[in-house]
Amino acid sequence: MQRYKVGQKPITPGLIGSVLAHDLDDSEPRLIRHDYNAKVLADLLNVRPVDIRAFLAGQLPPNRTQELQQELLAAGLPL
Repeated sequence: MQRYKVGQKPITPGLIGSVLAHDLDDSEPRLIRHDYNAKVLADLLNVRPVDIRAFLAGQLPPNRTQELQQELLAAGLPL
């Protein structure tokens, strides 16, 4: 009951959804939290940064996506 005295409004699912990022657990945010950006990943895998950006955006052909995914997992990166 104290929240009504200070004017605090209840937290609704809509409020939570408007504040939190929807892609928080996607590959790119997870890798960035571990200090791996597109340039670092490209250097690590000896590929072009544009390929890494396309991989993270889901724009590569399935076989190339799987290949890069396996290389990242083999390097011990969190995917």
